[in-house]
Amino acid sequence: MIQYSYPTSAFTKISISLFLILLFAYACKKETDKTPPTLLLATENGFIADSTIVPIGFPYRIEFTASKGEAAITNLVVTLTTENGMETALDSGMYSNGFTYTRSISYGASKFEKWEFMIRDKKGKSASTSITILKDETSAFGPITTYSSVKLSAQDDVAGNSFFSLTDGSFYSQHTADANQAKINIITYFGDKLVPSTEFTLSSPGESDVATFYSMIANWVIPKNETRYKPDSLSIPTGAFDAAFNDSLIITNYTSATIGKRKFKIVRTGYVIPFQVTNGLSAGKRGLIKIRSMQNGLDGFIMADIKVQK
Repeated sequence: MIQYSYPTSAFTKISISLFLILLFAYACKKETDKTPPTLLLATENGFIADSTIVPIGFPYRIEFTASKGEAAITNLVVTLTTENGMETALDSGMYSNGFTYTRSISYGASKFEKWEFMIRDKKGKSASTSITILKDETSAFGPITTYSSVKLSAQDDVAGNSFFSLTDGSFYSQHTADANQAKINIITYFGDKLVPSTEFTLSSPGESDVATFYSMIANWVIPKNETRYKPDSLSIPTGAFDAAFNDSLIITNYTSATIGKRKFKIVRTGYVIPFQVTNGLSAGKRGLIKIRSMQNGLDGFIMADIKVQK
């Protein structure tokens, strides 16, 4: 029998090569075996379908269910792309095995609205989906209601009106607000008890600090009415506000992706403040508040004009 022998060095090289090949194959398999998270859009009645054509201002809802794969979900990003570019509507950290996300939207003025949703897990794996809604080119901007010379007071003016209804333009004092809580969308106070002081502030029943100044609100029915204000107050000239006769200026300045705040701090004369009612009888309606004049202080007030969608 003929026997072959290999030098030790050659045998070692072959062994190392085989080891590296097996190690690489195992690593690739392990990477492939990682299960990514999943994201599933709702398609049943009540949720809008991809490529639906809608008029300006049309209310619609999007919902998806996210489930973890190998690792917990740690991030959710929601973006809106229109003909004017992309906005981030939400970028939220979390630690979740799964959740359902629902968003109620009023269509803006763009030719299209593309909503994209992306989740990422602890291992860096991700999943994404999107839906595009198209504008009905025959649709028009909607009508608005204007409330002029609205005077709203801070908390020490007990006889004054610190509560306002966007439904019918009614005013309420601290004595009459309790009985009309379902109608109230806007509340004003001077934030001297907050650190730092928020000075003259626009708020609503659902804002966390408002009960510090009007204690009875703590006992109001839940969920409380809520209005959110866009932080930017200087992008709309007062002349443009005065000239607005439909809701085009409103919906282009409080878009579907706008992240509003529950209070607007440090109000100043000349500000034009976009807002949206997010809970209550007028939920979904957007508008603008123009500050005509004001007096700062605990017994101060603002004089404003308000334009809101009908």
